[in-house]
Amino acid sequence: MPAHLIAKEGPVRGLILHFKEGEEWIVGRDPDEADFVIEDSTVSRKHARLTKTPEGIYCQNLSHTNPTLINNELQEHPVLLKEGDRVQIGNTIFFFSEEDIPELNEPSPKKLKIKKTKPAYDNIFGDLDEPQTNETPVREEITSELPSPFQKEEEINAHDTVFEDLEAGSDLPFHMISESPLLLKVISGPNAGAEIGIEKDRTYILGKSANSCDIVFQDLSVSRNHARLHVSADGVLELEDLGSKNGTIVNGQPILQKTVITPQDMIALGTTVFLIIDREAPQETIYSSVSSHFDHYGQEEEFSPAEEILDEAREQTDWKKAKIPPKYLIAASSCAFILLIVVLSFFSLFKSESVQIVQKEPVEEIQEALAKFPAVQFSFNPASGKIFLVGHVATAIQFQEMQYNIDQIPFISSVENTVIIDEITAKTMNDILSSNEAWRGVNISVPEPGKFLATGFIQTAGAAQKLNEYLNVNFPYLDKLDNQVTVEEILNAQITNLIASQQFGSLSFQLLQGDVILSGSYNETLETEYKALLKQIKKLTGVHSVKDFATPVSANAARIDLSQQYQVTGSSLFDGHAYSVVLNGKVFTLGDTVDGMKITSIESDTILLEKDGLKYKINYTL
Repeated sequence: MPAHLIAKEGPVRGLILHFKEGEEWIVGRDPDEADFVIEDSTVSRKHARLTKTPEGIYCQNLSHTNPTLINNELQEHPVLLKEGDRVQIGNTIFFFSEEDIPELNEPSPKKLKIKKTKPAYDNIFGDLDEPQTNETPVREEITSELPSPFQKEEEINAHDTVFEDLEAGSDLPFHMISESPLLLKVISGPNAGAEIGIEKDRTYILGKSANSCDIVFQDLSVSRNHARLHVSADGVLELEDLGSKNGTIVNGQPILQKTVITPQDMIALGTTVFLIIDREAPQETIYSSVSSHFDHYGQEEEFSPAEEILDEAREQTDWKKAKIPPKYLIAASSCAFILLIVVLSFFSLFKSESVQIVQKEPVEEIQEALAKFPAVQFSFNPASGKIFLVGHVATAIQFQEMQYNIDQIPFISSVENTVIIDEITAKTMNDILSSNEAWRGVNISVPEPGKFLATGFIQTAGAAQKLNEYLNVNFPYLDKLDNQVTVEEILNAQITNLIASQQFGSLSFQLLQGDVILSGSYNETLETEYKALLKQIKKLTGVHSVKDFATPVSANAARIDLSQQYQVTGSSLFDGHAYSVVLNGKVFTLGDTVDGMKITSIESDTILLEKDGLKYKINYTL
């Protein structure tokens, strides 16, 4: 059998990379660049290169963000792989082997067909989510999320896996289907459709950490250890939040302490929504809701009782569909009726004329519905009644309001909505930036729909260059990003040069996140020039404020003091004035140069010097 890598640990456990054809292979996440594609957010687009030589297979690291480790060590140069070598790519650990694997030696191995389904809420950085571990059971047909929400949905063939030649009814290599009395059914979120068996008299940790959780959700809005689910021997369910960032929601209400739940309750962890189903009770079909009754391949989907539960939950949280108590409707109807009588009585005093009803064109009505969303464009087909929406909205509330306006237009039969919610894009990118210590001072905001603004501070120019390279590769709307990040190293140099050019060498400053703090002293006769200097510093890009703690002093006191660097051991007088001095063992007179500084005056206790417009002094007492 040819050389191969087999995944023994990680999110793609069981995956086998065969090196049969060709001389060189790329392993990575980008299907356009890689020969072997690994669905793992921690894998780079081009992660590792494997090369066949007469000596064997060489492995070379290509990732700077999450390097390839060979036997737990980072190698800068290609390494010849030996039998049993451990190769870590992202979160997956492969073992190198050239031995045959009997269960995979079929003449024509089958390809495992994977049907990709889109989650109820698109995650614009789907390929950055934590991978789903092999402990998460799946439905009768295996589904996986799209590698990236920017790629088109399609059916693809997976790489050869240990499941590829399993026949119907054979035992799976790990516990995928559970006959437990309870079933956790994910009905919304990135893992929509997943079914997980729940045993009685057990405790489960729910979250996105594959290392510490019993049930793992591939969802950025879910905390690493989000909630704890305890099932007693009698089947009583208790749910407790573990201090998660987004909280644990039961039937639309956040829980603050351990709460008893029932199989009829709907639980939300971030954007992931699930139910606990009693398998001993009459079974229902769980339906993962989407924006229409058609799937992404144009096939009509079946209605189910779970859809009614989701619709009721939406109506409770959607202010436009909230139910109004009958007593308020009766009161409002009475007021409206009285108002109508008053209005009709008033207009009956005037001569009536026929009212012409202006029929609006379909395009005009759609434009009015989208008037509040200038960054959204549409294309409408009158023959089919189908509308296609593209563009950006700033917040999820605006997205919901836009959908409501479109739904109120009667002649629209179907909607294909690809509008991006910018605040989700910014939040996801900020979470990534905050995980890098050098980029924690950078923040991406949304000043208006379709525009992104990067602000903040980075200490060095090198860190700023790495940030720009990362944004160029990973930020999906680079043409809409205004990068105004300030490099403190460059700003420090600008302030230093500005102070030196204005002959305020005795001043010192500190730069703290855009605040410039000035201290020291300056010549009191240069008060006007000093105020002009403050204005120039305030105009520098990245400076938020200038705090002035400098003190005006006399001209000599404002000079730069070099007394600690030179020692005066003698002086001579001429006509009652000092004429020369012995400085560091050498005799200097008026006009001489000391280390490039010209002596402009020798006084009884001070030597005055100048260089390049800066003024210095050496104090001494003989």
